[in-house]
Amino acid sequence: MVVIALVAVGVLNPAQQAVALTPPPLSYAAASPLDEVMGEAETALRTPPDTAQVPGVHSVVWGWSVQMDTDEVEIVPQDVTFTWAPGQGSRTTIVAGESYWSENERPDGVGPSPYSPGDLIDEVVTPAEEFTLPADALNLTGSSPADLEKALVVFGATPDASSGELFAAVTGLLDYWTLSDEQHATILKLLDDAGGLTVRGETTDRLGRDVIGVQVSQVIPERRETFFISEDTGRIVGMESEIIKPLDGLPLGVITYAMWDAGR
Repeated sequence: MVVIALVAVGVLNPAQQAVALTPPPLSYAAASPLDEVMGEAETALRTPPDTAQVPGVHSVVWGWSVQMDTDEVEIVPQDVTFTWAPGQGSRTTIVAGESYWSENERPDGVGPSPYSPGDLIDEVVTPAEEFTLPADALNLTGSSPADLEKALVVFGATPDASSGELFAAVTGLLDYWTLSDEQHATILKLLDDAGGLTVRGETTDRLGRDVIGVQVSQVIPERRETFFISEDTGRIVGMESEIIKPLDGLPLGVITYAMWDAGR
C-alpha cells in the first residue's frame, strides 16, 4: 500500500553492537488488569466527541532493516500522510522525522542522514486503476463485529485467529483507514475475545502520548508485538514489534513501530 523510501545511513561493522541501532525501549509502569483496561477504553470510546471514519492515515513509522549479504543498515524515522478515495487512487507523502541521535551520539559506523527533519523524502501517487484494495475493506462502513471481521479477512484474519494473528490483520486495516471510535471499540472486543492478551503497563509512546501497552499472543516465539491504547481516547494509537530472542542475526529490541492518529 505505502511505498516507504528507506534511507541508507551506514554500514554495520562486525564489532558493532546491533542493539545500539534500535530505539530506546519504553519503560512500563503498573496498570490495571486487562478487564479494567478494556472497560476504561470502551468508556472513553463511547464518550463524545467521536472520531469519524476517514479513508487515509497520518502516522509516524520507524523501521530497522539490514541487507544480510552486505551488512547495510537502514534506519527509517518517517512522518507519513496517506490519503485515498474510492475510484480516485491514493497519495503518500513521506517526510523525514527527528533522528534518534545527534551529531555526537550516532553509533560507530552510522553516517548522518541525508535528510533534515521536515524534509520531503518521497511522494508517491497511485492512479485509480492501480489502487487495488479488495472491496470488503474498501467499502467498510459499519462498526459491528461482522462488519469489521469481513474487512479483516482481507488482511489474513480467520475465524480461529489468535490475538497475534488478528492484530496483524488489524495493523493492515489501520494502514488504510482512520477508524471511528465505535469501530475501535469493536476491534478491542475482538482482540479480547481472541485471548492471549497481556497488559504490559502504562507508558509514554513515541509521540509523547500517555498509553497502555498490551501484548498480543506471539505468532513468532522470538518476536513480541505490543499495541497501545490511548489513556485519553481509548483508541488503538500505535504498535511496535520487538525481537526478544536471537532471530536471523537481527538485533534484540524494537525493530519497527507505527504510531497512528499522529497529530491528534
